[in-house]
Amino acid sequence: MIKLSVEELIEINDFYNGATRVTITHATGSMVLLELYDGRDLEEFILSKRDLIMVLRNFYVEDICDIVHSGVCGHIDVKIDKKIEHYPVQITVEDGHKYFCNLEELKYINGIIDYQKEKLI
Repeated sequence: MIKLSVEELIEINDFYNGATRVTITHATGSMVLLELYDGRDLEEFILSKRDLIMVLRNFYVEDICDIVHSGVCGHIDVKIDKKIEHYPVQITVEDGHKYFCNLEELKYINGIIDYQKEKLI
């Protein structure tokens, strides 16, 4: 199975947001082919179905920004249930909104929050 980093998924999410045409082809089992056309170039990505769901939800661009903003300027509550395979982490921001992600994404989010807090000092 192809394992993309959070940084790569952020880039794909950004391409998705700028695409003028999107084609999703369900390949095998848990893999999909995502084709994004921006008016000039066609970009192709092989994603897991879970990663596709997160891109379509705009998690990597919009939701992570919301979580980081709350983590830097306020407070977030994190709960982890390791019995859950795909979304074991529940993050609740100050307004009560809940986000769900995996441990790698949580690590990435915490790194950005720590970095931003250091910049404020």
